[in-house]
Amino acid sequence: MLHQPQLLLLDEPTAGLDVPSAASVRDALAELVEREGTTVFLTTHNMAEAERLCSRVAVIRSGRLLTVGDPDQLRAQAGGPRVQILGRGFDRTMVELLRNRPEVAAAALENGHLAVDLHQGMSASPLVTLLVRAGAEVEEVRRGKASLEDAFLTLMEEERDA
Repeated sequence: MLHQPQLLLLDEPTAGLDVPSAASVRDALAELVEREGTTVFLTTHNMAEAERLCSRVAVIRSGRLLTVGDPDQLRAQAGGPRVQILGRGFDRTMVELLRNRPEVAAAALENGHLAVDLHQGMSASPLVTLLVRAGAEVEEVRRGKASLEDAFLTLMEEERDA
């Protein structure tokens, strides 16, 4: 990296590094791209790292290219929006209530809160009403999106099923 290359090929550059060292390597790479315009070709199994560093991502399985696109495009392939519903009184009955709703693709109880995947274009508002009427206390609803890891796992599942 000292001679300011136009193209840099890296294979798992942070594998085996401690957290501060890995962060330092990621920061240096991002700076090199921004300041010098260097193209970095990164091979990694670390989806969080790819999500932070890469403007384009290719997923390869057994030597076959499954997809390529920017991280947002790949995350969109993993499904619709996600919400976390925080509060009290959540149990398996609440999860089943949610799973039976047409706007819900998946629902689970995770660490005391509800994790809900919605179908594209759907809102969580009716779900909050449903939960409150069922006796739950909803304190907060956090909207999010699938991670690159979620997208990767979805692709692997689709490939396996094909």
